[in-house]
Amino acid sequence: FSDLDGFPEEEKFLYGSHYSSPGVVLHYLIRQEPYTSMHIALQSGRFDCADRLFFDMAGCWRSCNTSTSDVKELLPEFFSCPEIFENTNDFPFGETQTKMSINSVKLPPWAKGSPHEFIRIHRLALESEYVSNNLHHWIDLIFGFKQRGSAALSANNLFHYLCYEGSVDIDKVTDDLERKAIEGHIQNFGQTPSQLIAKEPHPSRSRRETEPMPLFKDLCLENMRCDTPKKQFGGPGRSVAGAIISMHSLGDSIFAIHSDFTLCSYKLHHARGAVPFYFKNDKARVLESKDVSLSHHIIRNDFPPESPDDSETGTSDKRQRDLIGNVSFSIALGVNSNSDPAHLLMSCGYFDDCVKIHSFDSLHLQSSQNGGHRGRINCLEVGDEGEMMVTGGEDATCRIWIVDHEALAAAITDGFVKSLSEEGPEETKCFIAHVLLGHVTPVCCVALSTKLDVVVSGSQDGSICIHNVRSGMFIRSLHVDATTKELRESCAGNGIPVRKLAIHIDGTFVAHLLDGSLHVISINGQEICSAQIGEQLNAMLICSRSETLITGGEMGRARIWKLHDLSLQFDVDVKSHGAITSLALTHIQSQFLCIGSSNGLLSVVSRKNDSSGTSSLFS
Repeated sequence: FSDLDGFPEEEKFLYGSHYSSPGVVLHYLIRQEPYTSMHIALQSGRFDCADRLFFDMAGCWRSCNTSTSDVKELLPEFFSCPEIFENTNDFPFGETQTKMSINSVKLPPWAKGSPHEFIRIHRLALESEYVSNNLHHWIDLIFGFKQRGSAALSANNLFHYLCYEGSVDIDKVTDDLERKAIEGHIQNFGQTPSQLIAKEPHPSRSRRETEPMPLFKDLCLENMRCDTPKKQFGGPGRSVAGAIISMHSLGDSIFAIHSDFTLCSYKLHHARGAVPFYFKNDKARVLESKDVSLSHHIIRNDFPPESPDDSETGTSDKRQRDLIGNVSFSIALGVNSNSDPAHLLMSCGYFDDCVKIHSFDSLHLQSSQNGGHRGRINCLEVGDEGEMMVTGGEDATCRIWIVDHEALAAAITDGFVKSLSEEGPEETKCFIAHVLLGHVTPVCCVALSTKLDVVVSGSQDGSICIHNVRSGMFIRSLHVDATTKELRESCAGNGIPVRKLAIHIDGTFVAHLLDGSLHVISINGQEICSAQIGEQLNAMLICSRSETLITGGEMGRARIWKLHDLSLQFDVDVKSHGAITSLALTHIQSQFLCIGSSNGLLSVVSRKNDSSGTSSLFS
C-alpha cells in the first residue's frame, strides 16, 4: 500500500481483486451448470489451467489466508448445496502440474468424504453462538464504518476504488477507451455493497429471548421422562373409543382424533414440580355427518384384496395400510374469513371420495370437494404456512390446493386448471392450483414443504416423485430397487412400495418403505443414508431444530434417530398401550412429544425438572 507511488491517496488499495465477483462465483460453482458453461465462455472456450481450479478445500483455505490476491468470500451454496463439490457430470478438468487428476473437491477430514456431512457441519458452525455473537464485526466490514476510509485501512479492508459505490461518475468520462475499461472493471472485478452505517459500529446482537430447548437436543436419558396422564377422554373403558389416528398441536392445545371420529382437545403446558407439565381435559366433540360419509378405509387396517392376484401376493393389503391414520387429517389456516383467520380441519378417506373441510371451532362441515380426483383420495398434507395443501389419490395423481386464499390461487393456478374451474361452483373454500403427474399406480403418501417449494409423493409401485409446488413442474422420479436396495432415478419397475414421507427444511426427505427400511434422500436424488428398522411405521415426523427423526409403529416404541446418519439415540417403550398410531411435537415454551396409541391413550415425553432417576420406559 505504501509503495503505490503515483496513485492519488483516494485511489490506493490493499487488494486488487474483490471478495465478491462473477469470477468468484464461477470458480466455486464450476461443477454445476449453468456455471460450467459460463466458466468455459470466460476462458475462451476451455477450462482454466487445472492448478487454478477449485479442487481442494485445504488449499483454498491456505491461499485465502496467505495471498493478498485471493480474497474470495464463501457463497451461500457452501452452507446449502453439497452438489457443488461433486463432479457428477464427469467434466474433464485435466491434471495439475504434479499429474494429479482433478475431479471432485477434496474435503476436510472431519467431513468424512461426504459433501452432505460437510454442508451439515458447516451450516451448524454458521448458526453457532460464536458466529452470532461476532456477526456485528462482519457487518462493520461489509456494510458499516470499516468499509471505507481510515477505519477500512486500519482493518486491512481497503479495495480498489472502482469497486465502491459513487467512486466515479461514468457520464463524465469522455474518453471511450477509458470508459470501457472502467465499465469492464466494475462489471467483472466485483462491487462493494452500499455503505449503510457510516459513522459508528454496529451493535452486537441483543440478548436472545428465552427460547425453548428442543426436546431431543443434547440428548441425555437421565433428563427424560414419559408419562401417561390418568384423566383422558380416550382409553380402555372410557367415553371415547378407538385408536388415536391423528394428533395436532396448536399453541398449548393438543388435538387427538380417534377412530370413532371424536376430536378430543387437551391443554398441555410447562409446570414446575415433579411432573414437568400440566395436562387437562378440554373438550370431546364428534365430527359432523360422520355416519353418512365415513369410509372404513380411514379407520381399519384390514383391507380386502382387490383381485385374486392381490390375495395371493398380499400386495394390495400391505401397500394400502398407510391409508389409515395421520395421512388422512391435517389443519389449515383460513385467511379469507370475515373475522380473524380461523383454523380448518381437513380430512379425506370418505365413501364419496371428497376432502371434507370442517370449522375447527364448531366442527361444522363447511365444504366437501373432490378436487377432480377420480376415485378415493388416499392422503393429504397441509404446508408450513397453512395456506397450501396436497392430496394424493387412487387415480395416481396429486393435486395442489390453495386453502381459503383466492389471491394466492389466482396467482399460481395454471391455465389448464383455470379452464376446468370455470365450470365448477362459484363459492368454495379450496381452489385447485395444479395437477401433478408422474405416478402410474395409486399415491399412498405425500409430504409438502412450502418453504422449499417442494412436494414429494410416494406410490404403491415404489415411485417417489418430486414436484415444484408453485409451478406444478415435475422435477424427478426415484425408487429403491427391490432387488439391489439401491436408489435409482427413474420410474419404478421393481420398486419397494412407499409407506411414509417427511421433508426436512435442509432439502432432504425421509422415506419409509414397505420392507421396513428408512432412507434419507436429498431432493436432488442422492441417498445420504439408510437403515433397516424392522417394523411397519404408522407415524413419522422430523424435529428440524434438533436434527432428529421420530418414528412409531407396530412395535409400540417411539424411536428417536439422528437424521444425518440414522443412528438410534434412544426409544420410549409404550407397547403396553398397543401400537403407536400417531405422533405430535408441541411448539410452546417447553417442547413435548405426544404419543398416540391404538388403545386410545395419549402419552407425553418431556424433560425433567429434577435429577430423579430415569424412567424405565427409556432405553
